[in-house]
Amino acid sequence: MREYGFMFFDKKYVLRHMGFKSKKEIKKFLVSNVPRHAYYSTAYYKDPKNKDMEEKGWLGADLIFDLDADHLPETEGMSYGAMLGVVKKEAEKLVDDFLMNDFGFDENNLTITFSGGRGFHIYVRRSDVYPLKSDERREIVNYITGEGIDISELFNIEFKVVRKKRKTLIRLYPPEEGGWYGKLSRAVMENPGFLKNLQTHYGDTALFEEFSSIIKDKKSSNILVKELLKKTKNYPTKLDGLVDSVRSKNLQILDLLDETPRNIYLLYLKEKIRIRGETDEPVTTDIHRLIRLIGSLHGKTGFIVRPLTYKEFKKFNPSNPKDLEKFVIPEIFKEGKSKIIPKKSAELPFEIKSIEREECVPDYVAIFMVLRGLGDFVAKC
Repeated sequence: MREYGFMFFDKKYVLRHMGFKSKKEIKKFLVSNVPRHAYYSTAYYKDPKNKDMEEKGWLGADLIFDLDADHLPETEGMSYGAMLGVVKKEAEKLVDDFLMNDFGFDENNLTITFSGGRGFHIYVRRSDVYPLKSDERREIVNYITGEGIDISELFNIEFKVVRKKRKTLIRLYPPEEGGWYGKLSRAVMENPGFLKNLQTHYGDTALFEEFSSIIKDKKSSNILVKELLKKTKNYPTKLDGLVDSVRSKNLQILDLLDETPRNIYLLYLKEKIRIRGETDEPVTTDIHRLIRLIGSLHGKTGFIVRPLTYKEFKKFNPSNPKDLEKFVIPEIFKEGKSKIIPKKSAELPFEIKSIEREECVPDYVAIFMVLRGLGDFVAKC
């Protein structure tokens, strides 16, 4: 019921609108044609081979999320393994905090897949999500990425009369509160370091290095930072004890922050809460999307597009060479060796960290280097 598509080593076009009746048919095609990349549709069709999208007979689609390390600014310049470690944390946050906690899916509804390249694909497969159209899927993306959410509105505003003067109190909701309300409170408790710096180094440029590196809206970030840097470094000591109070769940103190530093702090927390990376809206909202075929090999790494159980996903550390070897390298690639000539210097995600001269290496290292343009194959050893 799915459409299939393929890209090849020796052809520039994408072959799509393919259909297969069995796994045996798919395997025969793969062995006979040796595609570089294999894809299938997130959608189900009455007639997946029909080249007219309107005539395919759309029946529904998986709800799919694509998290890609390329879209995380802090991964720039990182090694392949370190980059995967960062995007794994975002994938865990998506699965645990949003899909399972907020939306109420359980692990039996989820198919979690290492993409074979730079990230993870998370499928939700349940009868009530299949009929969702693009606009409804976009609402889900907006929720998990925080699009359109004004975090300054996630407060319980209270008014108190102190010495005959009316005072506005900005109080956070309890951390066990549902949705973004509870997420904000928990983020305050889990990220006290930035708040301590805000108190100690108010007006210090160095304070905003981490903040500025993760903020999506650079224009807003720069305006707020410039405004704050105009202030004095001698910030009032009224924040004393704030972090300890936050940790003890007395979440009633953000009113002690002046407006500008509070806005900076809230933007920082929003970036910590929301799902970043390529939780790509086009991928999730496109109800005809082709995505990498589970079980196939990624054409730029030679790694398996590997489905993971929830327990495997939690244990899998893609920045650990032993985990890569265990989970995503085909067994047959571990059996032989190949002679390789390095073309570029790069840190490899294996026990062998780099190849500086012509030498024999395990096949999976040679394949990874050739596919990524890092080396040339010479001969089998």
